[in-house]
Amino acid sequence: MDDWFTIDSIDKKTYVISEYRHWEETHCYLLNGDTQSLLIDTGLGILNIYDEAIKYTDKPITAVATHIH
Repeated sequence: MDDWFTIDSIDKKTYVISEYRHWEETHCYLLNGDTQSLLIDTGLGILNIYDEAIKYTDKPITAVATHIH
């Protein structure tokens, strides 16, 4: 499922990582700073979002959840 995640760029340092193929259509945000990156939410867990996020940053990534199920 190479096309599970859809990536949209908001600007040069901000990305939306979406899962449109699932009925919930989740959206997570990758914010790239000067020394580290922040991943807001981690998706559904169907595929590993970390493997996708590292394509858009060379910085260490910290993940935060806005809610849990």
